Amino acid sequence: MRYGMCTDIATKTRGEVEYALLGRIAEAGFDYVEFPLMMIETLSDEAFEKLLGELDRLKLACDCSCNYFPGRIKVVGPTADKNEIDAYLDKAMGRAARMGVRKIVFGSNNSRNLPEGESQEQGYDELCKMIEESVIPYCRKYGIYVVMEPIRRQSANFVITLADGKKVVDRINQPEIMLLADLMHMNYNEEDPESLRDVIGPLRHVHICEWDRVLPEEGYSDYLQHCLRVLKSLGYNETISFEAKDAVAPDGLKKALTLLKQQF
Repeated sequence: MRYGMCTDIATKTRGEVEYALLGRIAEAGFDYVEFPLMMIETLSDEAFEKLLGELDRLKLACDCSCNYFPGRIKVVGPTADKNEIDAYLDKAMGRAARMGVRKIVFGSNNSRNLPEGESQEQGYDELCKMIEESVIPYCRKYGIYVVMEPIRRQSANFVITLADGKKVVDRINQPEIMLLADLMHMNYNEEDPESLRDVIGPLRHVHICEWDRVLPEEGYSDYLQHCLRVLKSLGYNETISFEAKDAVAPDGLKKALTLLKQQF
């Protein structure tokens, strides 16, 4: 198992690297840090090289990246532009590869939400075509694969449940497209933790936090505990990241990591 910490919710500076947070993640003992890909893409060349140097100094890996597409780039609907998508992917995934990223989370609800009047089936057709024509070629170019992230219905109107995510994975049927389970989104959706058993085959990444993005430092809700029991019983041994707010206690990141490791 590899344990990571996402910076997208925990940071106060979402458009740039918060180096103090990065240092605390390394000090707490995490295996890797999970940056938003859309933030990495916007860094200047100088800022990107600085980040690579700091990661090397901290001996901190970047197994995964989240936030695949920025909201300005639409991947379904009439305004989706293949040239724009391809240009973004080439730069963003090229940088990710230099950081050592091997899997990228495809949540990006603001990019993939369906425009008014578009059916779910039309959305699946468009999304899968975009993945086949743009995402997979850049996955192969840079040695990276993508994990589809179902997002709670309060934030998304498309690819909401684990079953929805698996529908995309099964339809694409290529090793570059796998699945993520975000335990908080599952909780908001009131999905049965036992449904993890139905998707364990393509499951390659997990995001974890409590309701309202709280970092679990002292213990778990019944829902999260149930999910973790199921994952352990299935022998899950991939990556798992906290996608949560920053710690409350000074040693909260370390406490959260220690608690999570004890579950497996």
